[in-house]
Amino acid sequence: MDDMLIKIRLVLKAEIILLRLQLRRTVQQAAFYIAAALLAVLAVGMLNIALYQCLAPRLGNASAALMVAIVDIMLAATSVVAAGRLHLGPEVDAARALREGAMANLAEEAEHVKTQIAEIQDDVKRIRTAVTGLMSFGSFNLASFSHWVPVLLRFLLRRKDS
Repeated sequence: MDDMLIKIRLVLKAEIILLRLQLRRTVQQAAFYIAAALLAVLAVGMLNIALYQCLAPRLGNASAALMVAIVDIMLAATSVVAAGRLHLGPEVDAARALREGAMANLAEEAEHVKTQIAEIQDDVKRIRTAVTGLMSFGSFNLASFSHWVPVLLRFLLRRKDS
């Protein structure tokens, strides 16, 4: 039973690791998206200035403002692309493999416990049969004791294994 608890803890730790990795990626993506949004706001501001200055008497400042706006738009697009390419990293595969292995072990343990419960149910049925056989009149013979022998042997063998 302690082995099962250790495996459950292992699965929980793997899930926490995966959650932290995903949270880290989400925070990094959010930072890139915020930078892209700020650059887009700057670009819109510069485009407004450039449009104004282009409509005003033609000066050299308008062309410079337009170039800055184009550069800001390109930087915003680069930030969005970089945010979209972020991955969880190589440790995510190890954490997933750990989780899958622990889940497989837990499934085996559950199957083993299920088998033990079925054996206990069979033992209880045999004990009930043996007790009812002993309690009925006229059935006190060697055959009635044969019901108890497998139950006692299994009980003694389990005690030695524990």
